[in-house]
Amino acid sequence: MKLKNLKLENFRQFYNLQEIDFAANDKNVTLIIGVNGTGKTGIFRAIIFALYGEQRLQQDTTGEKVHLVNFQKLRENSEKPVIATVTLQFEYDNKQYILVRKIAESEQNGEIQEISQDASLSLISDDGETNEVIHDANSVTDFISQILPARVRNFFFFDAERLQLLTDLSSNSSSTNIKQGVQDILQVSNLQRSLNILKRLHDTEMRSISAASGDPEIERLSQQIDKDQSRVNEIQKENTYYQQKVQAAQAEIQNVEKQLADNKQLQQDKKDVDAQKKIKETADNAVVTTLKNMIGDIEPCSSILARDMFPQIMPQIKDMREDQRDLFSKQVLTQSLQNGVCMLCGHDLGNHPEAERHINKLLENYQSSELSGILDLVERANERINEDLQILPDKMNNNYQSLVKSTEEAEKAQAIIDRKSVSLDANMDMARNLEEKEHTTLPELHATVNDNKAKIISNEDKLEQLSDQINENQKNREVKLNEQSELAIQRSVADKTISILKELQTIVSEYDDEARSELSQQVKYMFNQLITEQDQNLIKEVNISKNYEMEILGENGINLLNDISMGQSQVLSLAFIFALAKLASKGRDEIDFPLFVDTPFARLDSQIRDHIVQKTPGLSSQWVLLLTDTEFTSREKTSFIKSNGVGYVYKLQKDSDGQTSILKSTFED
Repeated sequence: MKLKNLKLENFRQFYNLQEIDFAANDKNVTLIIGVNGTGKTGIFRAIIFALYGEQRLQQDTTGEKVHLVNFQKLRENSEKPVIATVTLQFEYDNKQYILVRKIAESEQNGEIQEISQDASLSLISDDGETNEVIHDANSVTDFISQILPARVRNFFFFDAERLQLLTDLSSNSSSTNIKQGVQDILQVSNLQRSLNILKRLHDTEMRSISAASGDPEIERLSQQIDKDQSRVNEIQKENTYYQQKVQAAQAEIQNVEKQLADNKQLQQDKKDVDAQKKIKETADNAVVTTLKNMIGDIEPCSSILARDMFPQIMPQIKDMREDQRDLFSKQVLTQSLQNGVCMLCGHDLGNHPEAERHINKLLENYQSSELSGILDLVERANERINEDLQILPDKMNNNYQSLVKSTEEAEKAQAIIDRKSVSLDANMDMARNLEEKEHTTLPELHATVNDNKAKIISNEDKLEQLSDQINENQKNREVKLNEQSELAIQRSVADKTISILKELQTIVSEYDDEARSELSQQVKYMFNQLITEQDQNLIKEVNISKNYEMEILGENGINLLNDISMGQSQVLSLAFIFALAKLASKGRDEIDFPLFVDTPFARLDSQIRDHIVQKTPGLSSQWVLLLTDTEFTSREKTSFIKSNGVGYVYKLQKDSDGQTSILKSTFED
């Protein structure tokens, strides 16, 4: 498959008609350069939409609606339908095709609604005439899927910055879609389908033989075998469903974790602000408490002002105290008489009239009880003032220091809050959303993965039991059938079918082993072709298991898959893609599918970039790169010129918000 030309009309940022020709043959590299937001991913999206009718990309935020029609056109045609058109001309099997896919949307009351989709595929004859082959969106997608199945397209059309291929091929997160995609490309799936056809043929033949036998036991065994096999199929479908849920949850986990990683600073700012708010609240409370304490400390200050006169009056107070006849309060005497019990000794005055008479006499002679109370107050005031003079200065100093410290803590916390809130306020909704995803969504997704994995394990046990039952019933049926010689001819057909089935199973297994072995060798070879000289000895061996889980071994025999750098990981992903495509193209040196890559150099250092620029054109039939301005510096420009493989250069020019033009350019521009 070779891409020839792409036309975009009112698609995403591309207002009116825009066009790109794709390079091929000796100069097979097409460069499309633009700053972020000008529509590089829009071109990538247009290719995927044209081929498969899909509106969403893997990197799109889950749950958010994706609109393909140019917003400016929608505003200009309010409440009227606007059609976005993508026209892709390509070559396949020496035939020229034109694929047209359209989508109509309208904007009403500020909301965009999809109205319809349409697609057509036309064949261009040798004389240049266009003959429409298919005029049905689903049929067009089916035709394209025969050329490049949707589940393998990510090997050739991908965003390098978000490429998850190695994660999907790791033993920790094996992807069924990746495995099936690899088997499709290596044509193992075709052989597997042949096995399934033979298996169904054998089952049909055995049901026919069982019916012809007339033996109720044989028929019962056959029915039980069919019933168990039907249950096996149901459980396998369940496991496929559970596996899809696992994969969907794992993909969402990766998406959420990437969002969290990409916005790590935002999350940290949110946590810092929340922590500083708590610190400020604590400091503010401490300030209030300290101020209350300081107000309480002011009260004894007025008494302290009188401290100088106490040394003069206290001797007089002492003399007055010695002249007092009462050693206790007058209230003690009156209360004793009222209660009829002496408050000092506790004796009942009714039983001791002499005591009651004595109290009355004391009360008659009581002269200075009021003065005693005053003397008590003066003496206590003197004691309190002396105590306050000792402790109050230190106490007030401590309160003042505490006030200063708490105030400074509150001001410091507020300064941090103010500084971090500048960027945080503009992204507060996102910060809260990320916080919810971290603490709620991620645990729920992990629970979904674990729950469905548990269901798969449970079903695997059931499948093992059913397999044992089927084998046992087949043996018993075989014994019964051997007793009926008149079924020999039909038996021979069934035996021949099962013999072919077993032979084919051996062939499929051997072919699968050889394909994986050759793929492993090619991955290592391609990696060394693409990587810089200093990393040539990084990989000692590449192993791909029966489940198409990949491990790369270093000199010490340890799996390096989770330890290599992001740049090395991207190179390894490219090596896997090139190796896979080379095997799929039956040994030809060039790959028959285009390599369409968004943000190809984002994770690569300059040396690896140079090496890939030099090597990739010779490994691919077409190489289309969507580059940011930071990926196309003077160094990359020099590397591309030296490679002599660039056929076309385009630059994306932002004319206004929502309007981008595609301009054909050169290295001199």
